[in-house]
Amino acid sequence: MARYQKIKGKKVLYATGTDEHGLKIQQAATANNEDPKKYCDRISDQFKEAIQICECDYDDYIRTTEERHEKVVQKIWTILEEKGHIYKGSYEGWYCVSDEAFLTETQTKEVPGPDGKPIRVSADSGRPVELFREENYKFRLSAFQKDLLKWLENESVVKPVQFRGDVIAWLTKEELPDLSISRPIDRLKWGIPVPSDPSHSIYVWLDALFNYLTVAGYPDEPYVWPPNIQVIGKDILKFHAIYWPAFLIAAGFEPPKQLLVHCHWTVEGQKMSKSIGNVVNVVEAAERVSPTALRYFLLRQGVPGSDNDFSMMQLINVANSDLADNLGNLLQRCTGPAINVDQIAPSIFEADFHALGQEGTDLFNSLVQLPDKVSKRFDDFEFYMGLQSIMLTLKCANIVMQSKKPWELKKQNKMDDVYLILGACIETLRVVGIMMQPIVPSLSSKLLDRLNVDASQRTWNHAVFTEQVEKRPLGADQTILFKRIAEAQPTAAATNKPNVAANGPKKEKQEKGPSKKEKKEKKQSEKKARNAEALKEEKTGNEAEEKGGDKMVIETPEVLKK
Repeated sequence: MARYQKIKGKKVLYATGTDEHGLKIQQAATANNEDPKKYCDRISDQFKEAIQICECDYDDYIRTTEERHEKVVQKIWTILEEKGHIYKGSYEGWYCVSDEAFLTETQTKEVPGPDGKPIRVSADSGRPVELFREENYKFRLSAFQKDLLKWLENESVVKPVQFRGDVIAWLTKEELPDLSISRPIDRLKWGIPVPSDPSHSIYVWLDALFNYLTVAGYPDEPYVWPPNIQVIGKDILKFHAIYWPAFLIAAGFEPPKQLLVHCHWTVEGQKMSKSIGNVVNVVEAAERVSPTALRYFLLRQGVPGSDNDFSMMQLINVANSDLADNLGNLLQRCTGPAINVDQIAPSIFEADFHALGQEGTDLFNSLVQLPDKVSKRFDDFEFYMGLQSIMLTLKCANIVMQSKKPWELKKQNKMDDVYLILGACIETLRVVGIMMQPIVPSLSSKLLDRLNVDASQRTWNHAVFTEQVEKRPLGADQTILFKRIAEAQPTAAATNKPNVAANGPKKEKQEKGPSKKEKKEKKQSEKKARNAEALKEEKTGNEAEEKGGDKMVIETPEVLKK
């Protein structure tokens, strides 16, 4: 999102970081025989490393244990207290340490425990809760119920739309109870002290949520507020859509303009779980397939409004098909010295596309419509749909390449026709390369460098078909754009099943494999099938986009299924 807005010429502040206070962290540090600060240093460094490996180019990395943040939180507490929104009371009820959440009786339920005896858990997360009574400070949350409903009248304030419905349901179901916003210091030592009463620590969510104000530059003037968008997981929706805007309104700040809520990734149909052993380590996955492949798969397959399934085999198939075959092979054909003898990006005009016959006209139509399609999808955070349109346009270019066969035209010394084909395909690659910068930045940079596109000509405004009056030399880099990932068989770690092939009984007799001739014939047959499939999918995809709009159904090509 940040890269997309920057490419569009917007000034962007992209912040991420780690929330480090609270009873959960205090207990985890104790269990690891570590000082809480050292424990947080170690864990935060791991997150920071993962974010950097995955090429997330943040502008600010905030840790809630930083001095700048502690000052903001204590200032906000003082403002709320002076405005009369905080009072001292007592709390008796349920608390979920894992979620750091105070819960009413109706927000909990009984379930069988490991020993069969009933235990009480959070109805939302399923995590254990404990009952306690203590004196603490409370925030008058009940006073802001109408303000929150007014904020939610804007239909775009929480996306996807079903999550806005969830928040409205919470607010209209019953009156909001006032919220405990402190813990006694003898129970919670690992937190920011209440400025007017050091015997209490500030509730971790009041602390954590104001990190957004810290990175905005508050209290120094000028600071950037309100945020245009905040990206959150569905499991922390209530904290961001009820507590957070209420705190802000009470303190005299505008709530965020929009919350984008994403769902979760499962692993081959199962929820990620340490006990099952199917948690995906982002760093290890990036090392296995490359950060480019990982980023591409998550954005190509990820749908914000529903849980998505992660499969290493599917990742490899999608990355190989789209990045190596559809994109990489086209670039190699266009720039390889065997065909592009002069190593140039030829001049190209609209009439040149139509001179290539129906395939050229189809490519031109797809290319000129692409900017509007992709912009609309990216603006709506539907990156997977934008990438679908990009891949369909690339398939049009591959169809031109395959049907016109410039390698044969070169043998006939018809170089004008060769460069006509290369010009149309290279212009397509230029437009696509600019559009894919937010998704796969390093790959896009490599592609545009090869096409010798100047750095000043890589903004979103340049991602449109432009008649190239003059030819230009290609860039020097001739390395493979995206190396195919080895299509290894799924392992026990990838499938969560025993790798029986490694230890199973040997076959009595090994069957003789196919001959070289049989392999060659099979390969040619598969290639023809892929070309036919691509042509069929392209026509189907264009028709679906024209007729179906937002109801477009994307079918996985049979080639990928196999």
